[in-house]
Amino acid sequence: MLLIIWASATVMFFVPRQFGLNPSKAGLFTPSPEVQRIREIESQLAEELARLDSEASRDGAIDELEEQRLRLQRDLISENERRSTRTAFELQFGFGDPQIVQYRKYIFALATFDLGASQRFFPVSVFDVIRNSLYWTLGLVGVATVIAFVMGSLAGGIMGWPGSPRFLRWAFTPLMAASSIPYYLLGWILIWFLAFRWGLFPLGGGWNTFDPLLEPGWNIPFILSALHHSVLPALAVIIATTGFWTVTMRGLMVNMQGDDFMVFAAAKGLKPRRMFFAYGLRNAILPQVTGLAASVSSLLTGVLLVELVFDYPGIGFLFWQSIRQRDVTMMTGIAFVVTVLVAVALLLLDLLLPLLDPRIRDEQD
Repeated sequence: MLLIIWASATVMFFVPRQFGLNPSKAGLFTPSPEVQRIREIESQLAEELARLDSEASRDGAIDELEEQRLRLQRDLISENERRSTRTAFELQFGFGDPQIVQYRKYIFALATFDLGASQRFFPVSVFDVIRNSLYWTLGLVGVATVIAFVMGSLAGGIMGWPGSPRFLRWAFTPLMAASSIPYYLLGWILIWFLAFRWGLFPLGGGWNTFDPLLEPGWNIPFILSALHHSVLPALAVIIATTGFWTVTMRGLMVNMQGDDFMVFAAAKGLKPRRMFFAYGLRNAILPQVTGLAASVSSLLTGVLLVELVFDYPGIGFLFWQSIRQRDVTMMTGIAFVVTVLVAVALLLLDLLLPLLDPRIRDEQD
């Protein structure tokens, strides 16, 4: 786990710098939006002056020109403040030092989860901003993933079990078809029908921001509002992922029918229900658990699009805002946190499998 985290952090440190990028500069290969805006204003002023010089009457345009000049002055002052902030940012984190010195400070800072300061919210810590958004994402992804995993595994087991009723096998077929629909497209469909047309749920957001009496915190009104707003994004994740678990579980259950322990269970005359749960589903669930831990990264990337569609205040929505604002430190911090989550999930998988499968414990002994 530590090796994965260290390798990912090293890549995130050296790759941008190999392209000559300074993390303290908001622009990548193009000027920052503020500089672009100032250049646009300068170009507009030049065109306006040329037009006024060519016209005979200037009385009605002098005031407008003066207003544009004042606006340009305010933008120049804002640009100067932005450069001052960037200079303070560089001095605080030592971007002028040699890369090996920067790398040493970077690794030691990550070891204490010091992700630096956000360029967008300077001087607020990146970890503080990510932590607030991470609660929303983990709550959404955690609950939706568990529901989808349980529903998909049970549905796939029923579809692959020979003794299941025929109508149940066909009843879960739409779940398999829904697995091919992207997250964001499901989100738009749910918004159109359940929110826009029928008005059962809000169009987006994490809670009712239009209620002045609703105060964010661990209180019942806010929790109920947050749960109400999370139904549609959670439903999009559940529908999109349940079909995947259904398909994989169905294949595992079909392939398990000819195994020796299944034949032996049938020869003992066990009840079909016990054979299904204790022999079939229990053994087929092991590869599913492995796939669950390995799919954490894909789930997080899929939820990113869901959060964009629903304006959900999670880590995906924060990452999108960081890209728009070109907040390099925030993007790096989010990538590091996602890497840590995936590495921890794989570690928990290695610790959990011996508890689920006694054969692994026997081999280790």
